[in-house]
Amino acid sequence: MDKAIRESIELIGGLSKIIHPEDKVLLKVNMLNADPPEKAVTTHPAIVKAVIKLIKEIGGKPFVGDAPGIAYQYIEQAWQNTGLRKAAEEEDAKAINFQNIRKVDNSHNKRVPVLHIAEEVMDADVVISLPKLKVHSFTLFTGAIKNLYGTIPGFRKKELHALAPKSQDFAELMADILFVVKPKLAIMDGIIGMEGDGPAAGPPRKVGVILASNDLVAIDAVASSIIGYDPLDIDIIRVANERKLGVGELNRIEIKGANLDKVKVKDFKLASNINTLVNKMPRFVLFIGRLLAPYLLKVEPKIERDECTKCGICIKHCPMEAIKMENNYPVINRKKCVRCFCCQEFCPQKAVKIKYSWLAKKLQM
Repeated sequence: MDKAIRESIELIGGLSKIIHPEDKVLLKVNMLNADPPEKAVTTHPAIVKAVIKLIKEIGGKPFVGDAPGIAYQYIEQAWQNTGLRKAAEEEDAKAINFQNIRKVDNSHNKRVPVLHIAEEVMDADVVISLPKLKVHSFTLFTGAIKNLYGTIPGFRKKELHALAPKSQDFAELMADILFVVKPKLAIMDGIIGMEGDGPAAGPPRKVGVILASNDLVAIDAVASSIIGYDPLDIDIIRVANERKLGVGELNRIEIKGANLDKVKVKDFKLASNINTLVNKMPRFVLFIGRLLAPYLLKVEPKIERDECTKCGICIKHCPMEAIKMENNYPVINRKKCVRCFCCQEFCPQKAVKIKYSWLAKKLQM
């Protein structure tokens, strides 16, 4: 692992061009929940250790941080179960929870005119995104850019989902965060990724790559193409590319190391939303399909009662307050649900599944 990460960073010019001695270097990990590393939900601790070593070699002061959306009382359990605290401490680096905020003007975005970014992020000399390569039921793909959503402490992320409920709105928000945080590097954990019902309930799938780039849009574009997406079908990549925050078009990205075609994974089970399913329709039905898509192409969360423990975590995390207890079971109000899949993302029992309508299933095949 150490060798692979060192080689990937050297291919893009090394760390010394972005990190100077005594620089405070934040490693923004993906610590979505308290699952162990083998579940492929979170950044693998071996990658964190390897990056810390490289930073210390050139005199940087690394620390590891995140602000997972889980309730505060479960955060320490997450640090322990994921192995991320142990990885940091074994290399004499701190692992911290983002709590204090700094308000950042974002008035160009009428939906989200103010961003609340963690002070620890804003005070770092260098921010490095260390994402896990996964599909995502809402954003289709989660990588280096989406990982920055964790720079917003606590349940403010829930509020933002309510303010930016649609994929396009959320992509604009993520582009805003990318612009403000300005990470200088991303190193993606793509050894074992997640397919299917990502970002938390899908099965692990071997991808076998470590990716590194100073351009977070480019690394997400390449990573998403490896598992079978057209990068510009992913709103976060497309919007960031349009706003010139990086390069999202594969033909404009210089790829070093392995040949892209040779590392692509066949039959990777991708996430789908209405937009990607509509694009799969034959052209002669496309016009009608776009009009009827909300009715015929349904991709929704579904709570499996047999697996549900009635803990209520899905209720706490729903930004639209669309889930209520009825007869001692959580029930989703379809009229309020915006299909952000936060309920699926945070369910500790994996009891929230993705439900596809008949036509959605056919187009997904």
